[in-house]
Amino acid sequence: MHGRKRTMSSPLNPIDSAATRISEAVEADAEALAALYAEALPPGWPAHELAAACADANRAVLKATDGGRLAGFIILQFAADEAEILAIAAARDRRRLGHGTSLLRAAIRACQSRFISCIYLEVAESNGPALKLYEKFGFVEIGCRENYYRSPSYGPQAALIMRRDTKLSAPVDLEKSCT
Repeated sequence: MHGRKRTMSSPLNPIDSAATRISEAVEADAEALAALYAEALPPGWPAHELAAACADANRAVLKATDGGRLAGFIILQFAADEAEILAIAAARDRRRLGHGTSLLRAAIRACQSRFISCIYLEVAESNGPALKLYEKFGFVEIGCRENYYRSPSYGPQAALIMRRDTKLSAPVDLEKSCT
């Protein structure tokens, strides 16, 4: 597949801040995305699947770069007027620097540009930093999948299902969230 199909009402303009540049990933980014995915969220996804996601009109893959180096990514999947965050990750040595915040802010804006009414995600119940980030952006827990994740470090644990309405609830100020 060559060239990304565009279905957003307006293309995502790169978001630049002092530390982070957020832009849409392209198929050529797949190897770097796969390496980061495997590091951050083992076992990760194969590069060919990430390349396909970059070219899929029903998905958006956004990347954060810091000094030209891949620092993180977020993968969204769209169905009708809903979105799901399939994965969000930052490189180990780039965590706690605001990349996750920047990626989530850009993802919400991308959803709003597509007139998405709500965004879903799943997160391990033990992932305190991620839960705190999602709650600051207005995500609320709506369900739980017991024993969903298996980890040698934690053993079986639940996946918390979270949702953020993008149209019907009071908007979260995306400029001030998590800053």
